[in-house]
Amino acid sequence: MNMLIRFFIMIALLKAQLQQQATTATLTEEQLFKPVTRSYRILPHDMGFRNHLPNYRYLSFIELNVTKWLVQLTTQKQLKDLMWILSMQEMVYLKEIKFLDKITLTSTLEGWDEKYVYFQHHFFVKNTLMAIGMSKFVLVDKAGKQTPEILNMQGSHITPVIESWNGHQTAIKAQ
Repeated sequence: MNMLIRFFIMIALLKAQLQQQATTATLTEEQLFKPVTRSYRILPHDMGFRNHLPNYRYLSFIELNVTKWLVQLTTQKQLKDLMWILSMQEMVYLKEIKFLDKITLTSTLEGWDEKYVYFQHHFFVKNTLMAIGMSKFVLVDKAGKQTPEILNMQGSHITPVIESWNGHQTAIKAQ
């Protein structure tokens, strides 16, 4: 419930802030690749029964960051109703995040292809890396699936990290 409240507050504040800024019709690579960094305090409702941050809460924080990134870009490009649907997500948990820790999540666009947009996520407590995640999603609006070109992502921008991750997914699907 608290994540839902955080989500709506974040969206309302972000939209108000972006409406005050001048809008541009085209997006630059700098705007696309600008990391989204937000900090969150781990509160009692975030905790799992084993006294640390459970897996699903990491994904909730990632959703907030990716949504912020998309809202910023769609507001600048004056697109309405563009949303995203998660296609694949993978996390590597390095250390436990505990009650009252202040986490800083940085989500950065890793690249795109003709169908998907890829993000990399880093979770820090103080300056210690606690977890790393990758996510892949599809852009959609009322008309259905949209290609990344709608956000000026021409062609494809595939990094070795994306190639390796996609290769792993293909191997899993082939079983």
